[in-house]
Amino acid sequence: MLVHAMCIISIPSCACAGTPLEELKSTVDQITTILDDKAQRDTLTREALMEKLKAVSQQRFDWEEIAKRSLGLYWKDRSPAEKSEFTGLLKNLLLESYLTKIMDNYSGESILFDKEILEGNRASVETRIVNKADKSVSVGARLLNDGKQWLVYDLIIEGVSSLKNYRAQFYDIIRQSSYSELIKRLKDKQKPEAPLT
Repeated sequence: MLVHAMCIISIPSCACAGTPLEELKSTVDQITTILDDKAQRDTLTREALMEKLKAVSQQRFDWEEIAKRSLGLYWKDRSPAEKSEFTGLLKNLLLESYLTKIMDNYSGESILFDKEILEGNRASVETRIVNKADKSVSVGARLLNDGKQWLVYDLIIEGVSSLKNYRAQFYDIIRQSSYSELIKRLKDKQKPEAPLT
């Protein structure tokens, strides 16, 4: 979903972190600037554009937090090597999926930043994505501060947590089969439109 993708993709900020809303807005502005640059999109290959977006996107996420929360109660049973492997596979899958959706579907939507809520080193930012027909979708980003910048670990799309969706899928696979089967499917399903189940 483009809405989901546009809010999860971001870039790193400076070492002197701003507010969660400021950092997220700066990120989205830079992503849309790349996508709105017709000359660049016409001259770069699809693969080169994908790599450019990946380079500026991947450092905004707390990938270990996303992996830990999406694996839930099964995380503690994993070895350090297994945790690292799972985190890397999940990162690759999500980046490929969201960036492909952005490149295929972005058409100048506006992202409006409504408010932020700060609670210590945690925050949420409420946004709306508005298309050219003036229809909007609400998106909330949940972030953690690592001491240098705000990192996204969950998105709430129209009231539904993306993280909870991942966790439900992963639990189903593990309970019906095994953790090894989940890893096999993650390795097999690195393409954006391929479902895990």
